[in-house]
Amino acid sequence: MTPKLWSDENRLFIPRMGGWTINFKYIARKLGWVKPIQEPPSSETVNPEALKTAEDRLEEAVERSRYEDE
Repeated sequence: MTPKLWSDENRLFIPRMGGWTINFKYIARKLGWVKPIQEPPSSETVNPEALKTAEDRLEEAVERSRYEDE
């Protein structure tokens, strides 16, 4: 059984089989050979306006414009 040398962990040394080994994926990321994994945005960072459809935004604009002349 060989130790895993390519891990998604963001550190140089990773614990394996009772010891430590070098994470070559971390080195490759630092050298720019491998792009880091992009995590999907969490619900806290998603802009709710971006999730609205064009029809929803149009309806809201019409509703707001209704009260502008008063």
